[in-house]
Amino acid sequence: MYAESLGNQDHVRIQCKVCSEDRTKADDRCVSVTRKGDWVMWNCHHCDDKGSAPMNEWQPKKQSAKPSFTVDISVGLQDEVKEYLFIRGIKEEVSKEARLFSCKRVFRGAAEQTAIAFPNVVEGKVVGVKYRGLNKDFSQESGSEQFLWGQEFAEAPMLVITEGEIDALSARQSGVRSAVSVPGGAPLSVSDGKISPSEDRKFAFIWAAKALIDRMDKVVLAVDNDPPGQALQEELARRIGKSKCWTVTYPDGCKDLNDVLVRHGEAEVKNVIDQAKPYPIHGLFDASTYFDSVDDKYLNGNGKGVSTGYSLVDELYTIVPGQLSIVTGWPSSGKSNFVDQICVNLARERDWRFMMASFENPPEDHIIKLAEIFMRKPFYPGPTPRMTEAELRIAKDWVKDHFLFLDVSSGGTGLQSILQRAQAAVSRIGIRGMVIDPYNYIDLERTGTETENINHMLTSVNAFAKANDVHTWFVAHPAKMLREGAELPVPDGMSISGSMSWWAKADVGLTVHRQADDVLIKIWKCRWRWVGKLGRAFLNYDLPTGTYSQP
Repeated sequence: MYAESLGNQDHVRIQCKVCSEDRTKADDRCVSVTRKGDWVMWNCHHCDDKGSAPMNEWQPKKQSAKPSFTVDISVGLQDEVKEYLFIRGIKEEVSKEARLFSCKRVFRGAAEQTAIAFPNVVEGKVVGVKYRGLNKDFSQESGSEQFLWGQEFAEAPMLVITEGEIDALSARQSGVRSAVSVPGGAPLSVSDGKISPSEDRKFAFIWAAKALIDRMDKVVLAVDNDPPGQALQEELARRIGKSKCWTVTYPDGCKDLNDVLVRHGEAEVKNVIDQAKPYPIHGLFDASTYFDSVDDKYLNGNGKGVSTGYSLVDELYTIVPGQLSIVTGWPSSGKSNFVDQICVNLARERDWRFMMASFENPPEDHIIKLAEIFMRKPFYPGPTPRMTEAELRIAKDWVKDHFLFLDVSSGGTGLQSILQRAQAAVSRIGIRGMVIDPYNYIDLERTGTETENINHMLTSVNAFAKANDVHTWFVAHPAKMLREGAELPVPDGMSISGSMSWWAKADVGLTVHRQADDVLIKIWKCRWRWVGKLGRAFLNYDLPTGTYSQP
């Protein structure tokens, strides 16, 4: 939110809430936000979205309906562009079939230049136009919808996804017609070989193409052989499902399909696609497959997981995508609130998104809890001032941007049903975390003993988490409340009802235990020493807002 972005500052530059998602340079900080007394004023130098409002009443402007297109896609190509495409190995008949045309275009920070226009046609309607300057500048027609480019030519059983339109045309030029391109190229922000969560919204086109992808037996990822391209490949595979994805290997000196076409010809492009290999998630591999990763760990180590938001806890426990955290504690000990607090911290600081399968909280009640944690104010009237209506609107918008809720009021508590919807959440908004709370609401397969069923359940959840880089918190109650004198003992993994598998299958095991004046966070299992270690930390708990803080 613009007002919230100011923090303690009087002036900041941030991304536009109206136009950023439709632009190639979506990370451009094009909005100037200024505090004037009790008012906030904002102005976007790109789309001219501007306005002002009292700090405590500000609401985000709703994005206006996308304009209809008035571009003429029948003008054809200038000789200069035909020559450029010829040099890139693209023949005129392929360009005509794709409805390419040329025009003069001014790109940001550059003089007017000749550009190639790539119209995107979906179900016979032009839904967007992307422009590529001959100097390799890029932009999109304002209001372009984000769909895979060229999907009108896609036919089962195989889909080839490339990073750019020229690469998709190179595949078509080589006889592989079912080739498409991502609408925005590779991610601009890459860290440790993965995209930044702030770019998750740019991948909505995968969800839009779900029906198309579902029809395919395999999806070949032919993206650029560079760090942004490899990060793009990993995120595409994560959202599509790695079991359906295949990867290509380019000849030496080539970084994409067009390089292969120019240097080696059409036959080699087709050969590269035909020789694609399954995405490496199952099976046996030569040790050399992992040598790059081994070398990276030798030089840089494993690093550290993401902060929980509390430095005292971070000394014992950090959050790593793809791992499984088992959380236990006595009823009313605050374990669900603690998990919610971590999720809010990650969403606020890292822009993570989550699926919440909270069986004891109806979605509307869970939204209220998350809003209280986010605003650090109670929702209901009481001795502490409650959040205002304006603050509630801000909190609801924020929760909507970062959380999906699995509503089980009409059934669907089987494990496979939960994981199927979690897979859809990965595809839809790119969730980084999932909460299942508590375990005993899950309808287990009754195919063996309770121990065998729990072991199978945790194996399936663990496999989903690792295959999709989704950190999963699994909340489980202890078996019995046996007091030690006047106090309840601090439970751990061996205390959980049903099976020792809770201890064995956890990457991290932690207990939330409320005491007289504070809350104990105990780490009783940590599989990897670079993630954390065994130990205890104490936090303060604020009952009216359900929030935690460090002493």
